[in-house]
Amino acid sequence: MVKLTRHSIQWFYELLEKGECDTIDFKEQLEDKLIFGKSYKNFAPNYKELARDVVAFSNKKGGFIIIGIVDDTKELNPEFKNEKDKIFELVRQIQDSTVPSVSIKPHQLKVNARDILVLEVPFSKQLHRMGKGEYLIRSNNGNRAIEPHEIATVQSEKELIVFDQKILKLHFESTETDKNNNAIPGWQDIEKTRNLFSRIQKEKPESPFLKTTTEEFSETLGLIKEERGIYHPTIAGILFIGKQKALKELPYNQIKYIRYFEDGTYKPYEDAGNLIDMADECFAQLKSESKQKEIHFGLNRVFVEDYSQVLLRELLINAMAHRDYSRQQIIEIRKFPTHMEFESPGQFPQGIDADNILRKTNPRNPNIMDVFREIKYAEKAGSGFDKVFRELLSNGKQMPKTIQTSTSILVKVNANVTAEKLGELSQLYKKLTNVEEIDVQVLVVLNNIYERGKLSYSQLETSPYVQRDRLKGIIKELQDLEFIETTGRTSGIKYILHRSKRLSVDDKISYSKQKQQERAEQIESIMRYLKTIDEIDNEAARKLLNIPDSNASYISRLFGEMMENNLLQIASEIGHNRRTYKIKQSLQRN
Repeated sequence: MVKLTRHSIQWFYELLEKGECDTIDFKEQLEDKLIFGKSYKNFAPNYKELARDVVAFSNKKGGFIIIGIVDDTKELNPEFKNEKDKIFELVRQIQDSTVPSVSIKPHQLKVNARDILVLEVPFSKQLHRMGKGEYLIRSNNGNRAIEPHEIATVQSEKELIVFDQKILKLHFESTETDKNNNAIPGWQDIEKTRNLFSRIQKEKPESPFLKTTTEEFSETLGLIKEERGIYHPTIAGILFIGKQKALKELPYNQIKYIRYFEDGTYKPYEDAGNLIDMADECFAQLKSESKQKEIHFGLNRVFVEDYSQVLLRELLINAMAHRDYSRQQIIEIRKFPTHMEFESPGQFPQGIDADNILRKTNPRNPNIMDVFREIKYAEKAGSGFDKVFRELLSNGKQMPKTIQTSTSILVKVNANVTAEKLGELSQLYKKLTNVEEIDVQVLVVLNNIYERGKLSYSQLETSPYVQRDRLKGIIKELQDLEFIETTGRTSGIKYILHRSKRLSVDDKISYSKQKQQERAEQIESIMRYLKTIDEIDNEAARKLLNIPDSNASYISRLFGEMMENNLLQIASEIGHNRRTYKIKQSLQRN
């Protein structure tokens, strides 16, 4: 139901296309038989249900309640009437029913000569409830109660608390004293504290965090906080200098790493406890598995690692430093024959999304980041993903894929070099400009032009990860160095790779191999899924392979290919074009 009309109506149709989700809700009528629309006997004469929706949206990330739409068909309700003079009463009723009060913003639209009422629920940094104390949150296409253990998570996401600075009041008896005969708190591992001090002193001798006493040192780093004359550990304190019995208060502080082999077998590794120990142990394991290949970038022969130490360190520390420690989830790292996945609990912090991670930063755990920076496990804010992108693109690999799920952030990186030409251009750029590291924005612009062939300036402006304010300068430099040139005239001008650096036959063959490899990986994923779950349909396959709903035909073709190759057979067929598939019986017997 996409219609290209004036902006406000197009905005409405774009919302309608999405259907009900965690930001959109449809209502056929308002539940007040005396004020809006047609009278129905089963309608309650109040706005309590609507207020519940408003509370749920405001406790999540805001949203829109569209009134005058039939939920099942998404068609306009001909019986709905938008009484403009009653809008004030509607807003007041919502405010009276919510604590703290939520002020919604009504929008009145006319679609196909019919009235539509859109209630915009703003994102709020407060935690809202119904008058009788019911806390609700939006979940997919409905509302649910917030569980007690989720309160801290919701507060953390709303920035009501910085979770790594939250104190825990632990009642562990002191059994040790320091060199000045002062009692050491029962939760604190004094050796871990001294080791942390020594590491900072070694890496940054002039660090302002290096204080003369253990208490001052710990407080300056945010590892302890004073409350009513008593020092208590923060979450960050327990994670860095807590004893094992204190770390048990944070049971989800774990990393699970699983390495999958080509024959379908796998080997799991698990790390838990002190953050620095976890980082060291996990990084050592990942580094030990690294492999090199000799790649030809033009006339240059270069040894490229499948996953470099820089890449592994940045993704590991990013997952640990920016995870949501209030969530009852662990960090998961999965290594497949062709790619790796780093999954960290919690969604993006406010203001950050998959498109702006190269230009914006909002540390979820500032104290944890401070410690990692002081021991040089991390650098300045926002530099981590720059390094990841630079490491991949300069070696002719694909950009990372960053996916936000309902509970986590997943970063996927591929091992294989798929664009030798981009690697060749990176080597040449370093030689011509005499730089050790290429500006990541230069690589991003080059990669977009290389992958998509011809791009106008406006297309480049809206390309993934491109910073608009720097684009003109980067284009001029690349033109001066004869890396890119223009084609077309006046308003039709587009940027392409310079004729001296166009795709070779080898590049086209490489691209074809890449596509074949991606398809083979998708088939492997479906077969692995069917060894656990007996049947699969088009929808489940799209979710498994992260294919958009609009591309259902691609999955159908993939199933057809797998049937032709005697990998699958039809398990059931319900109605028109509704099939499920299972592994071929002959393969099951084998």
